[in-house]
Amino acid sequence: MIFLDPRNDIAFKKIFGSDEHKNITISFLNSILELTGKKTIASIDFLNNEQVPQHIDKKENILDIFCVDQAGNRYIVELQIARVKEFDKRIVYYAAKAYSTQLGKGMDYFNIMPVVTVSVLDFVMFSTKKSYKSIYSLLDTKTHDDDLNELTFAFVELPKFNKKEHELETVEEKWIYFIKEIKKHTEIPTALRQNEFEEACQALNRMTWSEQALDIHDKEAIMASSYRSSIELAQEEGLEKGIEKGRDQRTIEVAHELLSCGVNIEIIAKSTGLLIDEIKQLSKYPNSKKL
Repeated sequence: MIFLDPRNDIAFKKIFGSDEHKNITISFLNSILELTGKKTIASIDFLNNEQVPQHIDKKENILDIFCVDQAGNRYIVELQIARVKEFDKRIVYYAAKAYSTQLGKGMDYFNIMPVVTVSVLDFVMFSTKKSYKSIYSLLDTKTHDDDLNELTFAFVELPKFNKKEHELETVEEKWIYFIKEIKKHTEIPTALRQNEFEEACQALNRMTWSEQALDIHDKEAIMASSYRSSIELAQEEGLEKGIEKGRDQRTIEVAHELLSCGVNIEIIAKSTGLLIDEIKQLSKYPNSKKL
């Protein structure tokens, strides 16, 4: 059995952003956010593109997964394979947009529901912290009361998670292990042969994917690999400013390559840091080396 990598954007969305596998997303969110009792998520609905906040201050908002639970709480789930500068500000910005745009004309503030973001990171974001998971919320600095529990941010740093299969104990640990290690297996691990874990493994079986779906998956994998390489090369050469703006020569070349392969513009934007309008400009001028 050959498993696709959950860290691939296409595979990640199929597992955690599909109506077909809602129970997987519910299990994942409940475990990562440590939700129990009345706070437990019992059901979710994925929000369509019309409900996702877009184009504020000319910034592009490209979310991996956006859903709402039975109580109205909203969840943003994002996979990030490579670190970009000020990623923390981007996450706060997305959450603030998802929070503020709930209020339509003539609506009361009572209608605004809390927003929770879960970021799965394939890099170390908090170098001074040993734990692979961090959860941030609005707290009273003296009493630590969470009276203003409107925004919550959870970060999972995959490189910090080093447990072996036989060491897995909690549902949370099994999900993190699944995301980080399942691609290395040739059969479903014993620890994951139950409920949602087995379903997730089966969904990643390469043999169950259509040729068209695999083509899209493989193009995204090439794109992600190229972008990661461009970042590493630029960092080695001291081109941090170019990476920050997403306009270094290699990034533009990668965008051109992906456009020629027919990769979706939004996926290119998410992975390269270029704006959608800039990518559209590149598509009009295929030989252009500048934006």
